Amino acid sequence: MADATYHIANVFTVGVITLLAILGNIIVAYVLIKRWRVLLQNRPTYQFILNLVLSDLVVGIFLCPLEFIRRLTGTWMFGTALCKIVAFVQISASGTAVMFHTLIAADRYRCLAHPHLPKLKPRLVWRLIALSWGVPALVATPYLYMFQIVQVNVYQMCTPLAIPLSWLDKFYEAVEFGVAYLSPFCIICWCYYHVIQITLGRQPRGSGSAQGPTAQIALQRSRRRVTKTACLIMVAFIICWSPTFVLSIWRIASGTESVHHGHTLYEVSFFGTLINEAINPIIYSVYDQNMNVCGYIFCGRRVFNESVNEAASSGVRSNVRIHKCGSKNTIRQLQFEGPS
Repeated sequence: MADATYHIANVFTVGVITLLAILGNIIVAYVLIKRWRVLLQNRPTYQFILNLVLSDLVVGIFLCPLEFIRRLTGTWMFGTALCKIVAFVQISASGTAVMFHTLIAADRYRCLAHPHLPKLKPRLVWRLIALSWGVPALVATPYLYMFQIVQVNVYQMCTPLAIPLSWLDKFYEAVEFGVAYLSPFCIICWCYYHVIQITLGRQPRGSGSAQGPTAQIALQRSRRRVTKTACLIMVAFIICWSPTFVLSIWRIASGTESVHHGHTLYEVSFFGTLINEAINPIIYSVYDQNMNVCGYIFCGRRVFNESVNEAASSGVRSNVRIHKCGSKNTIRQLQFEGPS
């Protein structure tokens, strides 16, 4: 009875979190694409966010339904070829999501710490996007060989098997961990640590003090908002991805087969990454005043962007925004866009 209850709860939880992740990421992608000229044109941060959303949708739409069926039936019924492809896409897409988290963190730090620097050139942005998709896929290529169907009692399980040479198996796990997880994690923590320092403390280099009282108040409020967003991103990323880090370290020490699919550590890491996919849209939209997905959807917000004056010396960008919610029209000016 207890096993049946656990099984039902497990399947139900995966189904609910998957639906929330898919729905949330589709909404954010829709808003970003719908407001292409305002948010995506020459705005690297939002281009990175859109690609992060797309990588989460790849996992949510194409892979999670198969995982849901596997958990519902208790066995893998889709064959060896699909086992390899699904595992490869899932691992590479997860690595891509981490890469885009890193690019977003680096771009936020660059905008706040060095507001006088010019924007990233579109060609460089597209190269970074291509690398963020290509490098994790390249690193995950050996999994096309390693994943196999294993018979466990009367059930079949899609799980990675170790490379025949033990030292090579552990070396590969170490390289994958360093490239796909450890290095991006260190960069993210370093960037957001300095973002928080800047928003709570000193003025960024190149910033001026020749601002009116209204601009100063807007700047202070925006800095608090940016600090809150940075803290949420760091905390969510660390909590959700820590089990995956532990799993990788465990495999480096004991080999790939020491943690199979169905192992407790794998289950925890799977739920961690799935939850992160579900909360990403909340963090990057609800707390980002430039996207404001809720306002756009429920209030029919339209941004005409009549003027976008970027004051690089102060970090304040003056946007004229017209909000339409029911019969009320409000115009907000002097909105700080630190994260962009």
